[in-house]
Amino acid sequence: MGFDFYTRRMRRAAFHLVSMWFILFFVRLNCKTHKNPRPNIVVILIDDLDYVLAGLEPMAITRRLVSQHGATFTNAFISTPVCCPSRSSILTGKYVHNHRVINNTVTGNCSSPQWQNGEELKTMATYLQSNGYATFYGGKYLNQAREALSFIDGVVPNRHPSSLSAAADSRPFFAMIAPPACHAPFTPAPQFSRSFAGRRAPRWPSFNRHPGNDKHWLLRQAPQGALPEDIIDQVDHVFRQRWRTLLSVDQMVGDIVKLLRRKGQLDRTWIVVTSDHGYHMGQFAMPIDKRLPYETDIRVPLLVVAASHNRPPANNKSRDIEIDSLSVVSIDLAPTVLHMAGLPIPDDMDGVSLLPLVTNALTPSSQNRNVSKKEVSQVAEPWDRHCRGIDDSSEPWRTFFLIEYHGEADLQDVDLQCQQDANTTLCLNDFGCKCQDAANNTYVCLRTLRPTGNQHANEDSLYCQFDDLQAFVESYDLRLDPYQLNNRAYRRSCRCTVASRHRRQLIVNYSKCRGHVNCFGVSDNPKRRRHP
Repeated sequence: MGFDFYTRRMRRAAFHLVSMWFILFFVRLNCKTHKNPRPNIVVILIDDLDYVLAGLEPMAITRRLVSQHGATFTNAFISTPVCCPSRSSILTGKYVHNHRVINNTVTGNCSSPQWQNGEELKTMATYLQSNGYATFYGGKYLNQAREALSFIDGVVPNRHPSSLSAAADSRPFFAMIAPPACHAPFTPAPQFSRSFAGRRAPRWPSFNRHPGNDKHWLLRQAPQGALPEDIIDQVDHVFRQRWRTLLSVDQMVGDIVKLLRRKGQLDRTWIVVTSDHGYHMGQFAMPIDKRLPYETDIRVPLLVVAASHNRPPANNKSRDIEIDSLSVVSIDLAPTVLHMAGLPIPDDMDGVSLLPLVTNALTPSSQNRNVSKKEVSQVAEPWDRHCRGIDDSSEPWRTFFLIEYHGEADLQDVDLQCQQDANTTLCLNDFGCKCQDAANNTYVCLRTLRPTGNQHANEDSLYCQFDDLQAFVESYDLRLDPYQLNNRAYRRSCRCTVASRHRRQLIVNYSKCRGHVNCFGVSDNPKRRRHP
């Protein structure tokens, strides 16, 4: 596969260190529930885990846990489909245009001095720590971060486990655990190396379909045509390897739950499982990667296991609770975590708390109750009080959200056997020299999910504007075209795309929004539109 052997060993070692350091951190805590009623919070951030290509299927332990004690968001999205910018959005609750981490490089503000002295001081972890939480972050942090194992009880990484002694008290804890799976090099544990034999990547209608002129330049670029059979075999191999690495992640989740139960902490702990972005595997003849605005890359799992007072009663027959129809975004995670801890949500966070949606879904008496924007954006109430509904039909849940991506070009990541195009990067001979990114793969999209109760009036769409010489536009109606095969903005008569003035103005509004009041309240109704 062309991956470095030492990289494989380091990633495997990092995976085990994540679990080891969390256990050391936890053992040091003297958790006394009678002294501090605030909940513990564990966020498990899996790397590159997709949702729509059945990425959760190997994680049986995790799915069973959520089925018994939590809920699944079926319409969870990221605000940018690449590692460092997405993780920055998750940590800060902000869109890319506000935290300004635009790619995985230091020059793109990934763990740069500007980030370290600015937004890194305003993450959910720092807010929690300043309000009495012991904090832990283990695993992959940001791509250019100073250490693989990041902050323990603070933002600046500590270099020795003895620093954990500072957490030897009765404080509640926040732990963010970020295993390197299922990112490349896709190296499974030996005991799982033969699992899922014969499984293949899903054969969607878009699978290995080389697009025509109605897709943006990156997808049209050479080599033309469908991927050859040997490359398809590689895609299928990676698909199986990713699932095999997820078995270790699933086992880790089970171990964490056992540890929490053994320490008497499970009933007062929220557990959130999600991913930094999705992943495509063969769609539109693009072998493997992320960075595209399509459903494979922007949808992610979002599973929430509730603390005991929010769980369904033991005799409740309702299981596999799903929260659908409403679009939730990665920028909502930081406000949600703060709300779980009973802390106010900073005004400059672009996202809103999802906690009312979870408690509403898990409360049998109110499962049909609507939750308004007013309820989720208010200052958080203490964690152990029930979230009461507020009837505010004039402020419904968001219908639009933004997806932003800044393409990269770097010939250092183009194999010598491949055509050298200064506009591209990530062109690997192992995958037919099909480049996975380019400087003109820069776009801003408006993702719309508008449930109305009337099947014929619902809207489920994607509208993207690319920053390239063609000012290319892609537009899809996902109700009629779930695989995004037909670009509604393309005109065969001119072999060009035509922009929507209305959607373009919405993107302008969203691209300037700051804070949840503006970023949640942008509307397509001129009478109610809020301008930043």
